Amino acid sequence: MSELAEFLADAWRDGVGPDDRVRIATLVTRAELASDPARPELQLFAAWFDLLGDVRAEVPDVPGDGPLAVVRSAARVYAAKLARDAARLDATVVELADALDALDDEDPRANAAHAWADLALAAVSTLVGDIPTARRRYEVVTEIGNPSLLRLHAMLALAGLALKRVDLGPARQWAKKARALADHTARPELVLRARLLLGMLDYAAGDKASMRKSLEPLAKTSVLARIVLASVEKAGRALPLLADGLREATERHDPLAYTLCILVGSRRYAAIGRDADALVTISAGIAQVQPIAPYLASVLADERATWQRDWGATRWAAAEVAALALLDASA
Repeated sequence: MSELAEFLADAWRDGVGPDDRVRIATLVTRAELASDPARPELQLFAAWFDLLGDVRAEVPDVPGDGPLAVVRSAARVYAAKLARDAARLDATVVELADALDALDDEDPRANAAHAWADLALAAVSTLVGDIPTARRRYEVVTEIGNPSLLRLHAMLALAGLALKRVDLGPARQWAKKARALADHTARPELVLRARLLLGMLDYAAGDKASMRKSLEPLAKTSVLARIVLASVEKAGRALPLLADGLREATERHDPLAYTLCILVGSRRYAAIGRDADALVTISAGIAQVQPIAPYLASVLADERATWQRDWGATRWAAAEVAALALLDASA
């Protein structure tokens, strides 16, 4: 079996994820594959790799029907979702529905194709605010037998949806399942992502012992792990790591990690009386996350609203004045 054929077999069986970055980049740039009939299929999964990282990508016009047509149409739906193009989104959803209607469920790749479709449609449901439908579709993707990396992506998404409801119990359960599956698949990038998420959710739930158990093994390799671990220690150790943690989350195209990092940092500022820093940090986080993950931005907005209620009018007004002064000074 050629290297390209082996990659495509793996992509159909497992999906694609962050650990495939080098493998995909190597195959895409190989000159000898330029005329290979399977190259368009490679480009399709390469596009999916970008899309699942919330990076806009052109979806190639891969010839073929059956499962391939479903995966291609699902990618177009996901791309339209990222582009926030309503007309294009409507058209691609219709295209995907037609491809699913034509799919032979006896095809060996039919289950995988359905999982790709559900993943795309769950993302669209999240975008339009239909969280119950998004949750149901993601839960279908997590079922045993579907591509393992799609199951992981869905589990992490479900943790994010539970976080939207400030329902940390289900969020932590999905994160634990994602960590177990990531460990089983031996995918280092996904192991890191799942463990980080679980550790930060443990922190949000106030379970410091579980947080340390999740994150201490990652402390040497992950700035995000270090910032959450440091957040329960002295402020002088925690706060200087905030910028590094946010940068790492941004580089990983991980809005959930970014959101939780903002939440951790702003709470830490508030806890030591630096209200203006807390307000600037959480407001900037809301602005950054809103365009790509509005359901996560609302988590931060809810946190800010809680501060306004709990601090009282005098403290809140003073924080706003001081925050504006900070922004003017940095302009």
